[in-house]
Amino acid sequence: MGRKADNQQFRDACNHMGMTPAERDGFSDYIHDLKACGERGTANDLGDFTWDELLRHGRDYLEQVRK
Repeated sequence: MGRKADNQQFRDACNHMGMTPAERDGFSDYIHDLKACGERGTANDLGDFTWDELLRHGRDYLEQVRK
């Protein structure tokens, strides 16, 4: 998946989950931290996350920040 398509999918997932701009920024950091710790997505060889993976991680992230 190209960078622009990957970024658009990320934005679409954030919108789908009803994230605020601040939550979207935090989720971006969360995803980068996951990748830095070795948790890679399965969308391609770059480790991009699939739609389902983004939604799963998004729900996990929102559970943490919306307590």
